[in-house]
Amino acid sequence: MKRKKLSGAIKTVLFLSLLMIGFLVLTRLMVRKESMERFKPYLDNAGEYDVVFIGNSHVVNDIFPFVLWRNYGIASYNLGGNGNTMPVTYWQMKLALSYATPKLVVVDMNDLDLNDKVTGHSSNIHTTLDVFPISKMKYDALCDLMDIPDVYDFDGNEIMKMRWEYLFTLGKYHSRWNQINGNDLHPEYSKTKGAHVAIDVQPPIAYEITDEQMEESGWGFVYLRRIIEECQARGIEILLVNLPYPASEKQQMSANTVYGLASQYGINYINFVSMDQVVDYSVDLFDGNSHLNPSGANKVSDYLGKYILEHYEIPDRREEKAYQHWKEEYETYVELKQRYVKAQMLLQNALMLLHDEDYSLVCMMTSKSRWYDDNIILTLIQNIGREHVYEKDLYSKWSELIFPLEQLDYAAMERVPYVYVLDRRLQKQFEGRGEDTLLEQQFSFGKLEYCATDKESLLTVNGINGSTWTVRAESEMVGIFILVFDSRTNELVAELKY
Repeated sequence: MKRKKLSGAIKTVLFLSLLMIGFLVLTRLMVRKESMERFKPYLDNAGEYDVVFIGNSHVVNDIFPFVLWRNYGIASYNLGGNGNTMPVTYWQMKLALSYATPKLVVVDMNDLDLNDKVTGHSSNIHTTLDVFPISKMKYDALCDLMDIPDVYDFDGNEIMKMRWEYLFTLGKYHSRWNQINGNDLHPEYSKTKGAHVAIDVQPPIAYEITDEQMEESGWGFVYLRRIIEECQARGIEILLVNLPYPASEKQQMSANTVYGLASQYGINYINFVSMDQVVDYSVDLFDGNSHLNPSGANKVSDYLGKYILEHYEIPDRREEKAYQHWKEEYETYVELKQRYVKAQMLLQNALMLLHDEDYSLVCMMTSKSRWYDDNIILTLIQNIGREHVYEKDLYSKWSELIFPLEQLDYAAMERVPYVYVLDRRLQKQFEGRGEDTLLEQQFSFGKLEYCATDKESLLTVNGINGSTWTVRAESEMVGIFILVFDSRTNELVAELKY
C-alpha cells in the first residue's frame, strides 16, 4: 500500500512538473518577443554594465551605448522603454537592479509632468516588463502601477483589471498562433545594447527657450524622488538628463524644475534642451517634435561619454580581458550600421547616417547637380564631418559659422563641380571647387586622383588593398556621387549615387 501511495505521489509530482514545464515553454513561445529581444542581453550579462540608461523613447532613440564604448570604453546598456512613465521607469529600474548593481544610473526627465502612472499604450508596458520573470517584486510593481480605478487604455480596457495579463502573459498572447514564425523560436537579440536606430530627417517645430519653472506636482516627481533615493540607498551614482528636442514651454518648465530637485539631492543634471547647441535640430531630428536620428544620437552619446568620464569614476574597459567579446559585438554593430547606409533610398537619410566616426568618404557633385538647390542637403553635407562645438552661452543657437566646410556654399552659388574628401583615420579633409580642379593625394583608404573640366569630372581611388574605384560624371548629370569607406579597415562600404 505504501509503495502504491509513493508511486502515486511520484506520478503526481512528475505530472505537475511536466505541466509547469509545458506552461513555461508555451508562455515563452507565445509571448511577443520585443521585450526579450531588447532586454534579455542585459539580464544575461547584467554584471558587465557600469552605466545604465533609463527613461522613455527619448532614451531609446537618443543614446547609443556603443558610441560610449568606442570613444571612452564605457560599458553601458540602454534600458529605455517607449512610453515609459516615471513610475514604470522606477519599477523597471528596481527589477533590473535585482540582477546587478551598476556604478551609475542615468535617467531622462521627458514627460516628467505627466500625472498618470501608466499610459494608454498597454503594449508598451508589456515591452518594458515582459522580459522579467514572475516574482514578488514584479507582482508588487503591477499592483502599484495599476491601483487606480476607472483608468483605461486606448482599447477601452480598465487598467486596474489588466495586471494579471502582465504577470501571466499567456493570457494575453494565447491567440498568437497564426503569428508564430521563426523569430519566435530564435529571437534576434539587440545588437545595439538596447538602443533603437530611427532613420529619417525632419525639420523641427517652432519653439522658444524659457528658464521659467513650475511647482512639483503629479506622479512623475514622486517617482523621480523614489528613483534617486533608491539609487543613493544602494550606493549608486545618479545623473539626471533632459535629452534634446524642440520642447514646448510647459515641457521646459517641468524640466527646469529639476534644477532645484537635483540640488536638494546633491546630484548632477544636464538640461540639453536649455543648452541648445549639442545637436542641430535642422539635421538631427527623426521627427519634428521629439526624437533624434543617429546623427543626433551620436552627438549626444559622445557628449555624455565625455561628461561621465569627467564627473564619475567609470573605468575604461576596452583593454580588459573580460570585455574582449565587446570588440566582436562592436563589429556586429558596425555591420548593422553599414547595412543601413547601403539600404537608403533617400539622399538626406544617407548623408545623415554618414555623421559617424566609423566612416571616411569621397563626395563629388557636378556643375548641374540638382542638390545645389536643396538647403537641407547642403547642411547635411556640412554636418558629416562637423566637430562638436560647445559654447559657453547656454542659450546660443546654431550658426553656419561653426561648420568646417568652406567651399561647398561657393560651389552651389557658382554652379561648378565640387569634391569633398573626409579621411577620419588621418583626421584630415580636402575640398575643391570649380573647373580645372586637379587633385592627386594619398589618403588612408588609397591614392585619390580627381580632375574636373567643363565637360566631365573624373574620380579614381586606388585602394590600399589593390582595388580601384572610378566615378565618371558628365557635366550634364544632375546627381551626387559618394564613396563610403570603413575608417578603421579602409574597406569600401558603399557606392552611393542620387
